[in-house]
Formats: sequence, C-alpha cells, structure tokens
Amino acid sequence: MNEYLKVFQAITQFSDRLLADEYQSVEIKQSATHLSLDVEPCIQEIKQSALRLKALAHVCFKDVSQAEDVWNSKPRIAKASAVDVWEQIGELSGCDVRIRSLGKKGKYDAVVKVRKSWSDKATKLKNKWFLWDQNQQVFKKDSIGFYDKDNLYKELRNEVDYQGERVILIVENELNSIFKELQSIDIEKVEYCIECFDFKSQSKFRERLQSIGGEIVSKFTEPLRYLPESYMKTFKETLRDPVETLVHKSKMGISLSDFEESCKVISSILDDLILAVFEERMKLGIQTVEKAIMFYNNFLEKQARYQLETAQQRAAEKDWIEYQRQQLREVEQYIESVISH
Repeated sequence: MNEYLKVFQAITQFSDRLLADEYQSVEIKQSATHLSLDVEPCIQEIKQSALRLKALAHVCFKDVSQAEDVWNSKPRIAKASAVDVWEQIGELSGCDVRIRSLGKKGKYDAVVKVRKSWSDKATKLKNKWFLWDQNQQVFKKDSIGFYDKDNLYKELRNEVDYQGERVILIVENELNSIFKELQSIDIEKVEYCIECFDFKSQSKFRERLQSIGGEIVSKFTEPLRYLPESYMKTFKETLRDPVETLVHKSKMGISLSDFEESCKVISSILDDLILAVFEERMKLGIQTVEKAIMFYNNFLEKQARYQLETAQQRAAEKDWIEYQRQQLREVEQYIESVISH
C-alpha cells in the first residue's frame, strides 16, 4: 500500500514539475493536468483504506488483549476453593427440591382458597338476586327482569374486580415461600467465582445475573401483572369477559342457569390462571437454580483443566500473545506511515 502511494505521489510531483517548465508544449501540460487530477482520488482512496484498516486492526488489538485477560484469569480460577463451590452446588440442589415441593403445595393451596372465596361470593349474589328460600330450599325466581339486570351486572362486576384483588393477595402469599428460597441463593459466592474470570466474561455473567434477578423480583412480587404469554389480556380483563358475555346474552334479563354458568366460567378461569402462573413461576425458579448449578459445574471444569496446565504451556501461550501483539504493532506503524504521507 505504501509503495503504491509513493508511486502516485511521484506521478503528481513529476506532473507539477512539467507544468512549471515553460518550454513544454500546451498539449503535454494539459495531459499532465488531467493526470494529476485523476491521480488525486487514487491517493485519497489509499489513505481512506489505511484509515479503515486502522479501525480493523484496533479490533485485532482488542482480541489479543482479551486473550491476555483470559490467560491472566486462569491462575485465579485454578486457585479458587473447589470445596466452597461444591458446597454451593449442594445448597442449590436442596433449593431445587424445596422449590418443587413448595410450588406444588402453594399451587394447591392457592386454588383451594380462591375457589372457596369465589364460591362464597357467587352463592351470596345468587341467593340475593334469585331469592333463595331457606325453608323451602329453592329459588323463588329462575330469572330476573330487565330492570334488575343492570343492578346485578354492576354488583357482579364489582365482585369480580374485588375477587381479582383477593386472588392477587392469595397468589402473592403462596408464591412468597418460593421467592424466599430463591433469595437464599448466596449471590456473594457466585460473585466470588465471577471475579475469577476475565473482564469480558465478568461483564457477561453480571448482566445475566442482573437480568434473571430482575425477572424474579418482578414476576414473584407482581405475579398477576406478568401473566403467561398465552394470556393476551390483563388479569382483570380476562375475568370480566364472562360478565360481559352474560349481560349481553339477552336484552330482557338474566336467567338463573345463565348466571350459574357464568360463575362456573369465572371459577374455571381463576383455576386455569393460577395453575398457569404457578407453572411458569416454578419453571423460572427451577431454571434459575439449574443455571446456577451449571455455572458452578462449568467453573469446576475449567478449574480442573487449568490446574493441569504446565509452566511450559503457560509460557508458550504468553509468547504467542506477545508475538501477535508485536505483529499488529508493525502493521499499525505501516498504516500510520501511509496516513501521515
């Protein structure tokens, strides 16, 4: 590249000399002028290429620095306490078992509590509007008319909204035990291992740790705000759908059978939603623990390999790194000479 630049610059210099020679013909001077104008883009292209090459070489320098950073991290990983890492794997294995057990129990308890809560409210509304006769053990009305329809609709909608709030509290409470298990994971021990790695790996691991931690806090402290992907609507919108279907089914009124069917649909929605939320949260919790165990296992695998490396192998790797850096410095100097001309 530098040789070509010198050739083009020499052409320009000879053309300039010719143009300054008063004894040269007009025609040859015109040719020299055209040649100088056409050579200039060639010179600029070489310099621009050199600038692009400089940027690419800068990336190569980063690769060598990264290789050196990894090389420096090996002794830190090799000297870390394997006993502590194995202890953490044991703790995480126990945490995995407890999360599965707590999730199963919490899911069952949440469904039972929500079913009873909604059944009591639905029965109260049914008895009020369809006039339950305690003595005869029958309903006095099998439907309500047009004038009572709106009042029942408003009351049912309010109860559904209130039931939504109760469900949130119940689910949050039942998920809390799993959340506490996840909070018991010793992040300081994870961080200790992360600090043994090279800076690029440290940044990657910390970013993952922060992302997972944020997702856990959000989905366990606000479980009904972050519904599974299969739910296209919000929690309250999902619960209100059967109410809207009921009230718009007939313009004349609401039958007892339609009211009961609507309450069953709401109960089924609540069951399905609770099961879906618990399944997703348990999956998140279990995957988090599994990822932590995998991180520790990978750490131990690297440690075992690094402990087997000989001094000669370490020296050869260091020599390779220094040789690549020296080669790149020579290229850099060559590029700078092109740019500065």
